[in-house]
Amino acid sequence: MPLKKLLTIITKIFFGAFVVAYPFMIFYALQQNIAIRFLGLVLLMVVIFSFINTKNKYLFVLGLVLCFAIIFFNQEIFLKLYPVLMNASVCAIFALSLRKTPLITQFAKKMCNKPLNNNQITYTKHATIAWAVFMFINTLISFVTVFLSTEIWTIYNGFISYILIGLMMLIEYFVRKSREKCSIR
Repeated sequence: MPLKKLLTIITKIFFGAFVVAYPFMIFYALQQNIAIRFLGLVLLMVVIFSFINTKNKYLFVLGLVLCFAIIFFNQEIFLKLYPVLMNASVCAIFALSLRKTPLITQFAKKMCNKPLNNNQITYTKHATIAWAVFMFINTLISFVTVFLSTEIWTIYNGFISYILIGLMMLIEYFVRKSREKCSIR
């Protein structure tokens, strides 16, 4: 395996683990009275590292703005906005893809070796809409938790949110399988 591909895989694993662990790391850091500005600098390093590997300008700019707000204002609330921005970004990706080819339609086309039929295109468009709506609701709830206690924010953004995403994936999977069985008959 080429070194560049290996580094890309390692970076994706690291970034994924960081995103999942972020609420717990912030909770622990705040309990230990670690300086908010220091946490902002750590997040800035992660944002820069992520940009170098992904070249996602949109997330990079959002990350920079958030990091500078954390460092400049030195307020806990800005640390809590990171999951909100991540959820909003995923929501935007799903929603904006509806203007052209819906995101799940793109995935389905890549996975199938043959063109999608009209029913599959309609289903994947509806699935993309469902994910956009779900992520919008998740973003709103995540935003509300920013103003609640750090414990509630951590429980929702570090646990409940991921359980809900997993449930959404499971529901979408069973709906898709159910539709496939109905179309075979």
